[in-house]
Amino acid sequence: MKLKRVTRVQIKKLIPVRRKSDSKIESGAVLIIAGAKGLYGAGLMAALAATRAGVGYTHLMTDLIKFPWLRFPDFIVHEFSIHSIKKYQEAVIAIGPGLGLKNDKKKYLEYLMKQQFPKVVVDGDALTFLSQMKISKLPKNWILTPHEGELARLMKVSSLQIKKNRLFYVQEAQKKFGCVVLLKGDETLIASEKNVMSIKNGTIALAKAGTGDVLTGMISAFYAQKKNPLEAAMLGSYLHGESAKIWIKKKDYLSMRPVDLIDKIPEAIFKVRRK
Repeated sequence: MKLKRVTRVQIKKLIPVRRKSDSKIESGAVLIIAGAKGLYGAGLMAALAATRAGVGYTHLMTDLIKFPWLRFPDFIVHEFSIHSIKKYQEAVIAIGPGLGLKNDKKKYLEYLMKQQFPKVVVDGDALTFLSQMKISKLPKNWILTPHEGELARLMKVSSLQIKKNRLFYVQEAQKKFGCVVLLKGDETLIASEKNVMSIKNGTIALAKAGTGDVLTGMISAFYAQKKNPLEAAMLGSYLHGESAKIWIKKKDYLSMRPVDLIDKIPEAIFKVRRK
């Protein structure tokens, strides 16, 4: 695989463009399976990021029964149910943020694998479930989004080994699972079958719990808008970093919350599209 640096020009070309005749249907749909009891925030942040990134329909499957509708009226909420998932085979499915590690949640990932859902983004706790399974390959259009610790569990090595050999292990993970693998970090590496793409526009402001949930929502939304998995991963990662950079231009990096990052997504898209 060749290592290639992602450029702003590439990202500008990938930002979705809508025709006057387009409706919410053409903008796709995302179902986010996230936010188990006590971990609701992860699902909310992923869903909010997806709406900010332009997807037509955002669905959130969560344990949050008493949903705060007045504050978050712009996505559709579902209780956890295998039956409900069956209706969304054409949507992009994102699974993992705040999912929890109880066995009753593992069955949702197992179902997606068994039914070979075509477009799935696997993050957070779903990656831990995946590391416990005996599998050969995943569908090639799936996207895995581990940080170094999660990749270490997937590859059965130490986090230190990953840190020292990030390029090697992201390529090995791609070969092992057969799909796109995005390794988060100061330099984001995205491995596909032919290339490894490098994105270096992240900031230390992103070193905070919840920012990865935002990334999952963004990638899923772009994937739903007729992008291929590599393009969606590139677009989401680059604009995620760009959103954080906009924040730290006027405020200290220590103070950025994941919800602040979500609020900067529109500026990041606007800035890159017009430069």
